[in-house]
Amino acid sequence: MKKINTEVFIAGGGIAGSALFRYFAEAGKKPVLVNSERGGSWRNIAGGRPTFSNPDISDIAKHNLQLFKEIQNSYDIHFKPTRYVNLVHDEATYKALDASRAWSDAKMVDAKDFQKEVSPFWNEKVQNYSHALITNDCWQASPGRTIDFIRNVGIKNDGTILEDCQLLEVQKQGNKYHALVLTHQKEYVEYCSEHFVNALGNNAEKFANMLGIETGLFPVKHQAFITQRLPLMGKNGKDTLDMVIDRRRYKGFSAVYGQQLTDTGQIIGCASPASDSKETGANLKTNSKDFIEIVSEVFSDWIPQLSGVGFQAFWSGYYVEPRYIVDPDLGLLVGLRGHGLMLGQYLAKMYVDKFLHKNVPAYLNDLKLSGKGLNETAFK
Repeated sequence: MKKINTEVFIAGGGIAGSALFRYFAEAGKKPVLVNSERGGSWRNIAGGRPTFSNPDISDIAKHNLQLFKEIQNSYDIHFKPTRYVNLVHDEATYKALDASRAWSDAKMVDAKDFQKEVSPFWNEKVQNYSHALITNDCWQASPGRTIDFIRNVGIKNDGTILEDCQLLEVQKQGNKYHALVLTHQKEYVEYCSEHFVNALGNNAEKFANMLGIETGLFPVKHQAFITQRLPLMGKNGKDTLDMVIDRRRYKGFSAVYGQQLTDTGQIIGCASPASDSKETGANLKTNSKDFIEIVSEVFSDWIPQLSGVGFQAFWSGYYVEPRYIVDPDLGLLVGLRGHGLMLGQYLAKMYVDKFLHKNVPAYLNDLKLSGKGLNETAFK
């Protein structure tokens, strides 16, 4: 069997793993990244926000936004500043959203002003919401173009990407990690590295267990849709519809959300299952009837004209619950809960900085597997 030595081996090529690849390469570590599937990052809905119920997570998101802005200055990732419209359906939601204004650029809007502040097409007859928190400094960008740029920076700095290659096994022998890979050419190669990073998303637990690590993570089915092309439907009818989210627990779901893409006018959206275990292990090849029905109902309630608009496509994947884990000592950057686009690049940067013994924010200790975690409730 062919054996190759490398200083850093990264498993998982989503936005977090790709960012690790970039920052390790820029640090001169000549990393190897192995990626088997498209990953959740290629299927997300292209939006980011700085507002979370936890100010530390908001800080991560704000730094992550700055990284997107820097990339846009070098390469067109279809970056666009947007807003985030959190619909208020009860008093508890109102209090949690209102409290977040202390560390966010946001304002609370009364339901009677939704046509003015959200969309001129908004349905005034909807009685489900009393207010909406509208947050600035949000953004949208092409996930694929972003990952392309990040990876190319890593490649230019002597990193190596193994695309369409499958990690089969990882072991630790002494101070070295041994990773067995089945390549695209159906050859078996053993990579020996000084540092192994698990950034495998829904497959993370399997390979953590091989190293005697129990993360407690589990995958949850993630479903999404995209409509046909549409005219601009956002504020004043002159901009795209911002990210709008309804966080009611309704018909088996805990949130329905989506936004309008700048380049095509298509609306892209998702719905999160109310029970994390409900969709675990569900068939990824199909979208559930419940999902299709609820996104059709809710979006048509918001904007009745959407009831006559056809879907162009559906797709499914996994996101991972229940907590973020960033632990360079154990080689873990996992559990991003579908927040990879919003947080992944800066989490990867902190990971590499910590590995290189540079100064990092104190809350990185909370993100260790043994740490208390950064809990997110109102803005899951």
